[in-house]
Amino acid sequence: MRRISAALIGSLVLACVLQPVSVTAQASKKPATQAKAPAKSKPAPKAEWRAPTTPPTETTAAPTAEASTETAAPLALPASEAGTPDGLRAAQAVSNEPPAPAPKIIDESEELLAIDRAFAENLLANGPLKSYEALMSNEGILHDASGSSPAGAAGAQARFGTFPADVTLERNPESAMAAGGSGSSWGRYVIRRGDNQLSLGRYVTVWRREAGGWLIVTELAAGRAGPQAAAAAGPLPRRPPSAAPRPPATTPPN
Repeated sequence: MRRISAALIGSLVLACVLQPVSVTAQASKKPATQAKAPAKSKPAPKAEWRAPTTPPTETTAAPTAEASTETAAPLALPASEAGTPDGLRAAQAVSNEPPAPAPKIIDESEELLAIDRAFAENLLANGPLKSYEALMSNEGILHDASGSSPAGAAGAQARFGTFPADVTLERNPESAMAAGGSGSSWGRYVIRRGDNQLSLGRYVTVWRREAGGWLIVTELAAGRAGPQAAAAAGPLPRRPPSAAPRPPATTPPN
């Protein structure tokens, strides 16, 4: 019994001695663990601790097509050249360049008047027969005091087929008006034999733009005998027969 009681007393004493030691060890361990916590929460990145083995090389990308077009402005001169005389002259040459001319709009009235004036020159150079044949539309008709001619080139033949070679037809265009491929011109005309005026009057010509250019659709000429017509030697131009026959004269009833 004594041995058992002595063993129990010894174990109690040993437990009392060892308990403060364990508490002290735990208290001493807590600061150490708290000090290590911040170091574990922010680890240093590996990249910061590695120095580059080779120096970095600078590479320049080739300019793209868009960049080249944007820098190709006419007045964009480099700063180093803008203040030089050559740079100023280059900028002035670019800025003073005249703008591209706008497309010219054709005035059909002026165009038709030019056609009629060229027609007047052709009448004196080649005679009325060839001149009218070249410009008659297939539906073109000539009108005067004697009536109307057949349509087309046949009308020119009927009107001027017997025109004397020593007689000239002078045409003097005054103005024209045209739009949308059709128009009219007007002016004066004189029929001469040498210095003698056989006939003089006015004309109005209606034109139409066709495949062959401006062609005569109809023409009306009205005139009177000239002051030297009676004294002029030689036959006068014969009036062509009218395409539309005149009605026979009727006798009034008694």
